[in-house]
Amino acid sequence: MKKAPSADPLSVLEANCRLFGDLAPFDQGGEGMQQPSSAKGTGLRVIAAGRSDVGRVRRHNEDCIALCEPEDQILLAQWGRLYVLADGAGGHAAGEVASRTAVETIGSVYYQQTTSQPAEVMPPRSAIKHLNGPLEDIALPASSIDYAFLKAHVHLQELSALKPIYAGMATTCLAAVVKASHILLAHVGDSRAYLIHPHSGSAPTITCLTEDHSMAAELMRRGIISLEQARQSTSRHTVLRLLGGSREQPTPSPDLTSCLGQPGDRLLLCCDGLWSMVSEEQIARVVSRNAPQEACDSLIRLANEAGGKDNISAVVLAFV
Repeated sequence: MKKAPSADPLSVLEANCRLFGDLAPFDQGGEGMQQPSSAKGTGLRVIAAGRSDVGRVRRHNEDCIALCEPEDQILLAQWGRLYVLADGAGGHAAGEVASRTAVETIGSVYYQQTTSQPAEVMPPRSAIKHLNGPLEDIALPASSIDYAFLKAHVHLQELSALKPIYAGMATTCLAAVVKASHILLAHVGDSRAYLIHPHSGSAPTITCLTEDHSMAAELMRRGIISLEQARQSTSRHTVLRLLGGSREQPTPSPDLTSCLGQPGDRLLLCCDGLWSMVSEEQIARVVSRNAPQEACDSLIRLANEAGGKDNISAVVLAFV
């Protein structure tokens, strides 16, 4: 991939993205930070909202989210909209710095890419898992988001080397690229993406589109423990794939997944502070019955009512 030669990373970020999170002491009242957005393009209309909350136990919010919806129609048609959620790894130094750095880097690098030399574009490091068959217009976004994840990982490790207080800092990261009805997901860690599909006269269906990169999930995939044991296991908090962290660990490549959104569908991006506290049945009901901003508010309220043991973040997209 080549960078656009005249593009300044910070100006690219400021022009296209809105970030939510906090590097200063966060509001202890649980109000969080929120911002609705709405954008049109070819195909489906997308309405998106996000909110991040400190929860009831933590003193600081180590989550960060961004909604990137370019006003430049050429940029939008080529690269789509980008939504990013990062959860600074619990127990690691400067988790709030790690999550914000990852979100800022990915948001700026993704939109700096150019297709002026398509023959030189490197394919993503991981094969794309196509849930609805190959989608022809996501090859370039897939390469770009993969490269953005790599740059974020390298940037975090560089910062860790510069400041002792940042040593070992790391973060999970989940990104969704939306081009009309086409959805591309990239993720490392244990944040999740859910697709909620409404059904007339019956309960909505909810499908988890991501696989957790945790020790408990890996043990479950190998048949060593059951789903219920994985839910209760303390190894659920041991995350195996992160951006940043120790230089001795292999460079992580994100899982890439593509799927189609249909009219009425909802896409939820959330951290473990939400999905570990609120059941999938509750999530499906809340997200399908409410506008995106109200859904974010309600999900965070439910997670706090259940104990709010961790920071809580959600991004909800409605396809209409």
